[in-house]
Amino acid sequence: MHYSKSIARRAVLAVTAFAVLAFISNAALAESTLEKARKSGHIRVGFANEAPFSFASPTGELTGESPTVFKHVMNKLGVKQVEGVLIEWGSLIPGLKAGRFDAIVASMYVTPKRCKQVIFANPTYGIGEAFIVKKGNPEGVNNYADIVSKRKKIALIAGTAEVANSMLAGVRRVQRVIVPDFASAVAAVKAGRVAAAALTSLTAKNLAAKDKAIERAEPFTFSKGGKKYRGEGSFAFRKQDTELRDAVNAELAKFIGTAEHLKMVSQFGFDKSNLPEKTAEQICAGE
Repeated sequence: MHYSKSIARRAVLAVTAFAVLAFISNAALAESTLEKARKSGHIRVGFANEAPFSFASPTGELTGESPTVFKHVMNKLGVKQVEGVLIEWGSLIPGLKAGRFDAIVASMYVTPKRCKQVIFANPTYGIGEAFIVKKGNPEGVNNYADIVSKRKKIALIAGTAEVANSMLAGVRRVQRVIVPDFASAVAAVKAGRVAAAALTSLTAKNLAAKDKAIERAEPFTFSKGGKKYRGEGSFAFRKQDTELRDAVNAELAKFIGTAEHLKMVSQFGFDKSNLPEKTAEQICAGE
């Protein structure tokens, strides 16, 4: 009888322990990304090394327009440490969805296509495009219309909005040379494989300032059918992380456009002309 009670007692304890572990496990699983970040004081973000938007400084610090604004917001939310994970541009969204990091902090354009895969905070900036060309622009290309009419080739970085914009502008497949990163785009221009590389106007300006063999062509904003395709970028999150996105939006609403914000991003070449004009919801809806 004593033996039976002992076995029963151990069985009850085992069941209780299992239940407690299951509760703890379920609670951990239920913990949101924002809650985890606040508890640990740390969050990992993906970036693609594109100055002046998001890049690693010579000392290894994650900096640029997007990380600087993101760090400010995270600090307001009680998250002190932001760790960057360097990755190719075209791998940012797959990396986020695979859980390699919890946000994309690369000044990524909000687009209807991307909105089907991730959720975006409201834009932190807006900007047009520009080409990188050889010094003196020997091919005379300043926009997509020039590429089409002169039947020239253009370098486009995989996964960027410039790929879609060039297609909308009528640039044929045989004219589009897809490259993995910004260094490859510049190399293609310098080697004469393409007449130009399409980038944001600030990226083009930054790259041209570092290499005397190239220059930035005249900046432009691509338009078609009366619609202006001005790039507006922000932070991206996994679909389920609406709590994190909403908390970030609440802080951005109080910050973007203030004197503090403009002073903070001026070091990267941004000013009032780069303030966003739309919400993420509007852009995702195709407005």
